[in-house]
Amino acid sequence: MVKIEVCIGSACYVKGSNQVVTILQSLVKENQWEEKVEIKGSFCMQSCQGGHGLGIRINGRQLLGVGLHNVEEVLKQEISEALS
Repeated sequence: MVKIEVCIGSACYVKGSNQVVTILQSLVKENQWEEKVEIKGSFCMQSCQGGHGLGIRINGRQLLGVGLHNVEEVLKQEISEALS
């Protein structure tokens, strides 16, 4: 099971974390990963405060440099790798 956490704190929310959740749900459905991927909300990961992009963790590993401009591509690659 791949566990994905998305920060839903106020700063990340303003930067689009709610859109990330929607994109992530679509990716899971499109790729039929419903039984393999768990999506959870999380409070502040301090990612955006450090200038590292939106707060997203996959299996406990913080992703860096992820924003709305590249989130779909990054998440698809990261999930695919985690499942292989």
